[in-house]
Amino acid sequence: MPQFQNFPYPRRYNSLRLTGYGYNSPYDLCAITMSTHLRVPVFADTRLAKSVLSSLLSDQNLSRMRVKAYTLMPDHLHFLATVRNPASHLPSLIGSFESYTTQLYWKRSNEIVKSQEVCLPPSRLEKIDRMEARPILAALRDWRANLRPEVVELKSWPRVRPQHFLRKRLWQREYYDHVIRNDQDLRENLNYIAMNAVKAGYVSCAQFYPYTGFLE
Repeated sequence: MPQFQNFPYPRRYNSLRLTGYGYNSPYDLCAITMSTHLRVPVFADTRLAKSVLSSLLSDQNLSRMRVKAYTLMPDHLHFLATVRNPASHLPSLIGSFESYTTQLYWKRSNEIVKSQEVCLPPSRLEKIDRMEARPILAALRDWRANLRPEVVELKSWPRVRPQHFLRKRLWQREYYDHVIRNDQDLRENLNYIAMNAVKAGYVSCAQFYPYTGFLE
């Protein structure tokens, strides 16, 4: 479970791939950042966002890739991951994820272009009773649960339109990766993932963002 002593906005490393690093160690986590093509905020569509995260967190993917933390923003994805088996190669697993999620994007884009409707989070919600909210808030505070995007008011959320889904490419060709060096480096990256949505102004509390989570 992440500890957030360094709130609000911890530092990120800017270094890229390590020379000669094999990306097949089950013990060395990597911080991965994948951006959408031309940084178009297509993940503002909640259906596409949920399907992409479902792919990342599927039993099939998690049997090959250990994912420790993630956050999906409207135009990029951050996650900490490594391989399960040293016979695997992390860039190859990421490539498979890119390919499969691109197919999900094509399917969802076709639906949006035909219907001319994008599924966005609600702009206004009714408040629930404080007593009813207590167990939910306790689970959220400890990162034992995630809110559904349908029940969260996300401020300043991109108003993506059907024409944004006409492009064939989902991801940029290159992605950023950084091999975690030590415990401090790990804490900084966990903090960064947790606080990304707060820094963007979407939520006031990291635990309220529906597309952030921590595993194992």
